[in-house]
This record gives sequence, C-alpha cells and structure tokens, in this order.
Amino acid sequence: MVLAGWHPGERAIQAKLDYARVMDLYQGYTKVEDILPPQHRIFHNKNLSFVPVTTLDSTGRPWGSLLSKSGEPGFITSPDETTLVMKVDVGGGDPLVENISDASEGKKLIAGLGIDFATRRRNKFAGRIACAKQSGSSIELTLEINQALGNCPKYINIRTLEPYSVARSRVVYKQLNLTSDQKLPQALVSFIHACDTVFLGTSYVSSPEYSEKFPSHLGMNHRGGRPGFVRVQGGRTCVIPDYSGNRMMQSLGNVDATPFASLTFFDFVSGDILYITGNAKNIVGPDAQSIMPRINIVTTVETTGYVFVENALTVRQKPGSGIERSPYSPPIRFLAEEKHASDVSLDDVSVTLTRIKLHTSNVATFTFTSSQPIAIKPGQHAIIDLTAFSGKEAYQHMAHEGLEASLNDDCTRTWTVSSSHSSTTQTFDLTMKEKKHGAITGKLFNIARTLSERRPELMENIAPLGITVGLVGIGGQFTLPTNSSKLLLVAGGIGITPFLSMLNSVTSSEAEETWDIILIISTREPRLAAQLIGTALGPDPQTKVRLTLHIFTSQPSPSLDFQATLHTGRPKLQFYRSIQGLQDRTIFVCGPTAFEETVVQGLQGAGADPESILRENFAY
Repeated sequence: MVLAGWHPGERAIQAKLDYARVMDLYQGYTKVEDILPPQHRIFHNKNLSFVPVTTLDSTGRPWGSLLSKSGEPGFITSPDETTLVMKVDVGGGDPLVENISDASEGKKLIAGLGIDFATRRRNKFAGRIACAKQSGSSIELTLEINQALGNCPKYINIRTLEPYSVARSRVVYKQLNLTSDQKLPQALVSFIHACDTVFLGTSYVSSPEYSEKFPSHLGMNHRGGRPGFVRVQGGRTCVIPDYSGNRMMQSLGNVDATPFASLTFFDFVSGDILYITGNAKNIVGPDAQSIMPRINIVTTVETTGYVFVENALTVRQKPGSGIERSPYSPPIRFLAEEKHASDVSLDDVSVTLTRIKLHTSNVATFTFTSSQPIAIKPGQHAIIDLTAFSGKEAYQHMAHEGLEASLNDDCTRTWTVSSSHSSTTQTFDLTMKEKKHGAITGKLFNIARTLSERRPELMENIAPLGITVGLVGIGGQFTLPTNSSKLLLVAGGIGITPFLSMLNSVTSSEAEETWDIILIISTREPRLAAQLIGTALGPDPQTKVRLTLHIFTSQPSPSLDFQATLHTGRPKLQFYRSIQGLQDRTIFVCGPTAFEETVVQGLQGAGADPESILRENFAY
C-alpha cells in the first residue's frame, strides 16, 4: 500500500499548524514504504525484547499491548518483506486477547513500533493480522505488513533493559466502560505523573470516497519526555503536549480524522502497565494554552476504559543502571488547573531591563521595572516571556549537540526573584548564572559583558536600550513561612537566590520577631556566595536574625565580613546529624535536581520529617 498523499486528517492538522504548504513540498508520505526494508526485518528479529502494538476492540476503540516472549529478542521473524511472525506470551489484562478473539472472521488491522531503548532506534509498521493462533497464554500472530517507516530518536530516554522471565501479572483495576461521572483512581493519576514514556495508539477510519486512496489503518507511536510530561486533567483526561517533530503529523492526523486513541503507560522497574483507551482530540493555539499554558498543541484523551496490571512487563531496567534523558525534552508544563492559589497570571504586563550588576563573568543580577505594580512574596519566581528579546528560532528537525533544547524553546524562562518586597513593587532583581549554550542567558550575559567593557556607565541605567519583554506571572509556594521562625536553608550554587530574598526580607522587616536560621550553601564560588549573602543581610542583621552559616566548597576560603564555618567538599550524613533541633525546623532545599535529591536523602537519614522539607518546583 504505497501512500498516495496525506490523508484528510493529516492535511487538516497540518493546515491548522500552517505546515500544509511545506509538507506538500516535502512529500514525507513517500518515505512510508509498502514493504519491510531488510534492516527493519533484522532489527525486529535481533534487537527487540518487546514490541508495542495497537488493535481495536469490538466497538472500534484502539488499545495498546506490549508483546514479548520472556523478554528475550528473537520472538519476531520475517520470512519475507511483507510478513512478520510474532510468537508471544500474553499476560492477564492485556487487551490483545479479547481484541483478536474473532480474528478468523476477517483480517483485523494492527500497527506496531519497534523501539530499542539502548540505542534510541525506532521503526513503525502497520498492516493486518493474517492469522492468529492461540494456545493458552501463547499466541502466534502472522502479520501482513503494508506500511513501514523509520522514525527519529529525539525523545527516547536511554535505558539498559534485561529480560525478567518471572513476571506474574495481576490485574488490579479493570474498568472497560466508564460512566460520565467516573474518574481514574488517584493511584493511577500518580502513576501517569511518574512516567517519562507512553505509547500512543491511533486509528484512521476511511470514508467511502477515500477508501481506495487512503485505506483504513492503525498507528502506534512513542511519546517521551521528562517524568510527568503527560498530565491528567479533571482526574480522567490525559493531556499530551506535542513537541517539535518531523511535522508529518501522522498520529495527530489520525486523531483529527478518527477521534479515538490509546495510551499505554508502564514502569520499567516494577513492571506495572496501565492500558487506557478513550476519546481523543487535538487542541491548537490559545485553546491549547488555556489547558496547558505555553504549549501550542496538545492532544487530550478522555478515558473511557482502562486496565491496570501489576508485575506484567517481561523486561526491566537493569539494577544499578541509570537513565540518559533525551536532551530534546523541554521542562514539564503543568495544567492551568494545577496552578497553586499563590500563582498569579498577568495579562498585558511588560518589564524593562533597567540595571545590570555583573558579579563574575557568568553570574549577574538583572533589575527589571514592570509596567504596573506587582506583588512578590520572598522566595517566589517570575515567569518571563523573552520572545521579543530573543526571537523565535527557525524550524529544525534535529539540532547540533548542546542545542537540542532549542527545538522546543518557547523563549519563556522562570527565575527566582532575589530581591525582597514588603508590599507591591514595580522593580525586582533576578540573580542568575549563565547557562552553557543558553539561548536567553547567553544573550543577556553578552550584553552585560559588552557594556561592562565598553560602556560601564550604562550598567546603572540601561533602560534606553529598550529591552522590554512580557511578564507572564509570579508564582511558587517556596516562600518564607508565616508560622515558623526556625529555618534550615540548603542551597546548591545559584540555588541560593530564593534565600537571598528571604534573608533580606527578614533583616529589613519592621517586625520585632527574631529569626533562627541555619544557612548551608555548597558552592564552587565561595567568595561570590559570601558577597551575595552579605548584601542580602544588610548592615545590621543581628537585630533581626540569629544566622548560622556553613559554606561547603573545594575552593580557597574567602575572607568574610560575618561569621561562618567553612567546610571542604559537600555536606555528609554526619554533618546533618550534628544540626541541633533539626526536627523542629522548616527546611528549604534549592539547587540542581541531583543536588536536591542527595540533600533530601541526607536530611531524612538524619531524622528530618519528610513533610517539613520543601523543594523548589522548577528545574534549573
């Protein structure tokens, strides 16, 4: 079945996204072959330990299945260029069993995805089930393949997998037809929010006038990102953001034409699998952003049936091995309904860069002035749309190493406010570090370094340069508490910024309360850290705060204008155990994700109550 062009659903979604003209010129559909290329046949036989497939139930809803034979490669053979034979063992709860129960009555549609998580290689195929033989839990499927396509590796997270032959599946939930008021159990919502991979199954049901040119078929595809990139709306509807891809829009085109989809979530450690089917819809532009702010395309799948099976996957992540995250995956975008009450969205508010203080070649404080008064609590962050400053990058399919994140860059950044404000303000500071290959920080620091070298007098007032951008909002729950004055603040590097705001707020407050604060900072730049802390504390901090400062560093000890204890290396468990009154303190931890996780483990090992530990909620 050599494709004769884009089917109506693909053309519809391409038109909505202004891709249609480009994709007509590109003619990407010609890359879909009607036979299996030799390398695909070898790949399926030699490399795959399991394969996700899509089949339809008796009502026409797509379901995903993860097929394997004891988690070992070799369960797929290809006797010729249009045939795949799969000999698989199907565990309890897998939708395949019921979906092919009457396969003898006609050749049912099927689609699959060959994906190797060790090499990021993937190939799609589709066709029909020519024969299905079942004996107990063993099934032999003979597939007639009429579509084959190699796919890009962009969002696959690399894992080392190994067979897990002792998997014993147990169906925990099975609800095939939800009523209008039913939702997913909260445990399954949490399961989805922990996943970094999902398989998306779709279908295209051709209308009579297109049945010859565009025959009905199924699709199976991969979606990957950071853990939690798929969000659950209203306890029932999965929201999948669309990341920059090849613009063929095959999966979304199927959804546009036939509004159903399946989602298959799984855990490579526990082997648990969640099968979902539901009503699907593509949402574009402002309507998409009203659901998931700053995302221009989302696909929603309203669950109409689901099955959750424990210990079902016959491959597992190799113990002790890590995960290499795709560098293309953007930060998690949360739903509008997930916003906390303290988060404030702002419309038609702009901010102008008015001052720069360059602390080192790659750390600076940028002062912004807003077009109208805003309220900022100590520790909150500002969300800034810098499109007007940076400009949108031209479309690329792939990117050079180190620049992968640019393909999904919406030019919006989140930075902690490092200044403190007792009431509304129109001026605030952002202290930041230049990010390697950073599209935004690179340009900001180029301006800072150039002015510092050539026109240093402008650093105090650069408003005439006219760098004005949009202020999307102020948010964050990582704020100075109102019910506790005994704090433990732990910072890694530039993660000190929310604590600068908190310290300045405490020492400049007119309240008579004295705060008891322990500040721990792990840094490669102790002199800079001391300078920033000293500025935040102000000239007479002792009247407001009893501060105990610990600086962990591998660099030479700095000279300080205030008392501090200097340590070599990073804080260890024994150090955390030495902190007096640890259990009585509210604890804040801010820094790179790996740093935060290490600190939290150490604090809990020392007896800190997990409920008392607060972490920043966006990735640096």
